[in-house]
Amino acid sequence: MASRKSENDDPKTSQTNGYPVVNGVGQVAYGSQPNGDLTAIDAPQANISTDPGLLGQLPPEIEHITFGYLPISALVSRLVQETFNGFNDVINELSESSIPQINGAAPANTSQANANRKLRLMSFSQERRAQFIKILVLLQWSRQAESMSRVIDLKVWLDGQRRLFDDACNWMGELKRLIGLERTPNPDLKTALEALSLGKAPRLPDLNYLPPKPLSPQQLLKALRGINTQLSIRQHLHETIPPSLRDFSIANGRVTFRVPHGFELDLSIADDDPSSQLYFIGFRFLLPSTSTEIPQGRLRDDIEGRVNHLLGQGGLEECYNFLHDFVLSHKINTFKQQALRLSQESWSEHLKVEAVHRSLVIQYWVGRPGAKNWIEIGIRRRKAKGSSWLNKEEDEPHIGLRWFRAGKEIDDVPVTMKPELLSVESILKQIISAHTNFIFQETVKKLKEGHLYDKKRLRLKQFRSVAEPVDSYLSIHLTASQACTVIQEPVSRRFALLPPSSLNSRAERELNNLSSPEQGASSRIAQLRVVTAYEEIEHTARCCGWDVVNSIRLNQDSLRHHFGHDTLKAGFFKKTSWDAQWLLAFTTSLVEDAWWIVELVRGPLQLDQPAVGPSIRAAFKVPPMDPDAAMRELSLLELSRIERTAAGLISQFTDCRQLSTQKIPHRLVKPTRSRSCSEQSTLYIHIPQNQTPQLLKSEGSTTVPWTNQVVRLSFIGVDTDSSFASHLVVARTDCAALRSQRLSSMTGGSVSFHPQSGAFAFRLINPVGQSTIPAILDRLTRVDRLVIYVMTLQSLKMKAQDLSLDHVEFTYANKPQDYRAKISFPREAPPRLSFNHGNPHLRIRDQLTAVLRTGDGMSHVIPYLQLSLPLMRALAAIEAGHIADRVTILPRSTEWYQIRYRSPPGKFDVRLRRRRESFMWFIQEMSLLDNEPRDQRIRDRLAGMLKGNGEGWVGVKPGIAATLAGVESLLQQIDRIFQHVPTVEPADTNTQHAIKDQNENHKGTKRKAEDDAVVILD
Repeated sequence: MASRKSENDDPKTSQTNGYPVVNGVGQVAYGSQPNGDLTAIDAPQANISTDPGLLGQLPPEIEHITFGYLPISALVSRLVQETFNGFNDVINELSESSIPQINGAAPANTSQANANRKLRLMSFSQERRAQFIKILVLLQWSRQAESMSRVIDLKVWLDGQRRLFDDACNWMGELKRLIGLERTPNPDLKTALEALSLGKAPRLPDLNYLPPKPLSPQQLLKALRGINTQLSIRQHLHETIPPSLRDFSIANGRVTFRVPHGFELDLSIADDDPSSQLYFIGFRFLLPSTSTEIPQGRLRDDIEGRVNHLLGQGGLEECYNFLHDFVLSHKINTFKQQALRLSQESWSEHLKVEAVHRSLVIQYWVGRPGAKNWIEIGIRRRKAKGSSWLNKEEDEPHIGLRWFRAGKEIDDVPVTMKPELLSVESILKQIISAHTNFIFQETVKKLKEGHLYDKKRLRLKQFRSVAEPVDSYLSIHLTASQACTVIQEPVSRRFALLPPSSLNSRAERELNNLSSPEQGASSRIAQLRVVTAYEEIEHTARCCGWDVVNSIRLNQDSLRHHFGHDTLKAGFFKKTSWDAQWLLAFTTSLVEDAWWIVELVRGPLQLDQPAVGPSIRAAFKVPPMDPDAAMRELSLLELSRIERTAAGLISQFTDCRQLSTQKIPHRLVKPTRSRSCSEQSTLYIHIPQNQTPQLLKSEGSTTVPWTNQVVRLSFIGVDTDSSFASHLVVARTDCAALRSQRLSSMTGGSVSFHPQSGAFAFRLINPVGQSTIPAILDRLTRVDRLVIYVMTLQSLKMKAQDLSLDHVEFTYANKPQDYRAKISFPREAPPRLSFNHGNPHLRIRDQLTAVLRTGDGMSHVIPYLQLSLPLMRALAAIEAGHIADRVTILPRSTEWYQIRYRSPPGKFDVRLRRRRESFMWFIQEMSLLDNEPRDQRIRDRLAGMLKGNGEGWVGVKPGIAATLAGVESLLQQIDRIFQHVPTVEPADTNTQHAIKDQNENHKGTKRKAEDDAVVILD
C-alpha cells in the first residue's frame, strides 16, 4: 500500500488504468498503435518515458487533400458563358413578345406588356447579380487559399479519427454480444447419469401432483353448458359490450362476437368470478377473398397475447379497438396487393402504387400530360362534437377515400365503397367514371355556350355511367348529316373518335395531347365541327359548280372583324358568271353557320395564288332561309336558294350604289308578308320629271308621261342557262297609246303592257355584281322611244305591223298597194330605215335615214313618208315609162329632186315649199345648154301648162305649184309631153352631157346656198 501510494503521489509519474503516463498522456507514441490496438504494450512496469529514441519522434504528416479541387478561373469563365447565353435567350424572348402599336406608335411605358418586359429583364439581372456576388465571396476567400487548404486537411483527418473511434466501440459491443452466446453452463454429469441409467433422479424434487381423471362426454357436455350459462350471465349482466360487438352468440363454451364485414372473435372464461377477464380462443376474418383462419404461428401468438392483455386491462372495448384497427390495416394491405397486381397486369405503365404509412396512394393515368390524378385509401378517424354512446359506432375509424383531380382535392367523392366487396379495381373504375363524366360535362357546358347546341339545332348528348367508364361517352352531331362519338379509354385516358376518319384522327391526336381535357376538349371538338361543316359545304358547292377560292387568307383578328367575334373558320366561293369583285363566304362557329357576300377591294383574284395585303372591302350577311336549317341535311336545292338570295342582295347593293352615284332618288321596301327570311326587298326608283330626258336620253324633248315617276325593280331569281341575275322592271304611264290590246302581242314578249292600267313590265338578265341601272335606263329609253313611235303612228293614223324594242314596222299607205317602212334600232349603232320591195321611197332611203338619225328626225321622217308618197309614185312611174338612160331622177335631198330627160332634152327642178300654212311642190324647168336642141312642140306645151291649171296644180311664173296629192298627176302630164315627142340625138352627145352636168352642178350648188332647200315640218 505504501509503495502504491508513493507511486501515485509521484508528480512525475502517474497511472491511467494501471499504465504509466507522463503529464497525463500515456506513454504510447502517437500513431504507433493503429486503431487503438494496445496489445503491443509489454508490461505496465516498462518505463517508456525514459527511452531517449521516442522522445524526439514526431507524428506523421497529415495527408494533403488535392482531389476535387477546381481552378477559380474555370468557375468564373463558366459563369460568364452562362450569363451570356442567358442574356441572348432573354433578348430573343423579349423580341418575340412585341408590343402592339396603336396608330403606328408604341403605347405608353405604363402598359402591361412593357411592364412585363422590364420585369423579365430585371429578374434576369438580379439572378445574375446573385451569382456574381457568390463568385466575389469565393474570390475573397481564395486569397487565403493556403490556410483554407490546411483547415480542410485537418477537418478530413478529424473525421477519420472520429470514424476510427466509432468503429472500435462497435467492435467491442459486437464482441461482447458474441461472447454471451458462446457461454454454456457447466454440465451436471451426475444427475444425467442417474436419469439415463435408472430412469429417475433422486436429486430432482417431486411435488406429488395427482393427474386429473379424463372427463366423460356427459361430464364434458355438462361443463360446457355451465360455461355457456356463466358466459350468458356475464355478457348480459356484468360486461360492458361496445355497440359494434352486440352481435354475439354463445355455444360450445365460448362467446363468439361477430362484426359484419370485419371479423369473428371467440372468447371464454377461466374462472367463475365475474370480475375475472375473458381469454382469447379464436379469430376469423369475415372478408371476401381473404382466408378466414389465421394459421398457427408467430402472428397468431402475438394476436393472442395482445388480446389477452387488452382484455385484462380495458375489457371488450379496448379489444375491439385493437382488432378493428387490425382488420382495417388488413383491408388496406389487401387493396395494396390488388393494386400492385393491376399495375403489373392490365393497368401496366398506367398505374403507380405507393404505400405511405398506413395509407395507400394510387396514381392513375400515369404518363399523360398535365397535372397528376390520384386517390388515397386510408383509415379515417372522425370524432363528432357532442357524440354520445348511441352514435359512437358512427364515429369509429373506417376506410376512407380521398380523390385528387388535377392536383386538387375533391370534397364530394362519388364513390360507393361496398363493405362486402374489397376491390380496388371497382374503386378505380368509379373514380375514372366520375373523372370522365366531369370532362364530358365541362365539354358539353362549353359547347352549349353557342346557339347551335344550346337551342338544340344540333344534337349533343352525354351518356353517363357510375361504375363502368367505357359506358360514359359523348354523342355529337357535327352537322345535320354527320355525327361522331367521343369515348375515353379508362386505363390510359386516351380519347377515341368514332367513326374513324382523317378529320377524326387528327382531332383525336389533339385531344390526347391536351394537358387539361376539361378545359381544351371543347375547343378541339368545335374545331372539328367547323372543319367538318366546311368540307361538307365545299363538296356540295363543287357539285353546284362553285369555285373554291383559296387565295384569301385572313388572320383571326381580320376574320372576327369582318364576320363577327364568334367566327372560327371562313371559306370563300365564287361563281364563274359573277363579277370578279364579289364572292360568297361561308362562316362556321358554335353560334351559327352563316353565308356572307364579300366585296373585294382590288381586281379579280387568282383562285390558287395568295392575296397580298387587305383584300376584303365589305361583307354582308345573307339572311338564312330558315333558322333551323342546321338541323337539316345540306342539299343542292339549299345551295341554289342561297345562291339566289346572295345574287339578289349583290344586285340590290350595286344598284343602290349606282343610283347614289347618279343622285337618283330611291328606296328599298321590305316585303310585308314574307314566307322566308330571305325574301328580297323591292327597289323603287324615282325619276323626276325634269331629269327624265337626260336619264332616258329621249329624242328631243318628248317623253312618255310616267305615273308618279316611279320605276319598281324586283329581283326574281337566277337564270338557269347563264346563271345571271334576273330582274323584273315595272313602270306605269298615262299615255293613251298604251291602251291597246294588241300592243303586248305585237312586241313579241320583250315588253308586257297592261292596257287597263297603263303599266308595262320587262325582264332584265344581268351578270351578278354589275349594276342593272344602266340597262334599266337603256331599256326605259327604248320603251320611251317605242311609245313615242306608237303615239306618232296613232296620231298619223298609220297601222303598226310589228312592234318591239328593236324595230318598228308600220304601213303608211295601202293604195294601190301596201307601203311599209321598218325602222330598226340596233345596239351600239344608229337607227336604220328600210322599206318593203317595190316601195318608191327606196330611192331616198339614205336621205331619210340621215334625217332619222338627227335629234328630232323621227317626227320629220314618218309624216314625210305620207306627204311625199304621191311624188315618189310619180317619179317611179316616170322611170318605169322610159327605156334605160332616157330619163334620170336625182334626189338632191328629201325636199329637192331633179328630173332630167335625155332625148328629147329637158330638166325640171322639184322642190317642197311652204305656202300659206301648207306645203306644196314647186316644179320649175331648168335652162338647157346652148348646144342642146329644144323641140318647139315641147316648149309650146310647157308654156301652156305654166299659164294653165289642172287637178291639184296651177301654173305660176316661173314654174308650176302642185299640192301634195296633185303633184303625181302634174308630173304624169309633163312626162307624157316628152314621151310623145320623137327622140333626137344631138351630135357629140357625150361631150355635151359632160359640159351640161358640170354647169348644172355649179348652178345647183349656188342655188342651194341661196334658197331654202330643206323645209322643216311641224
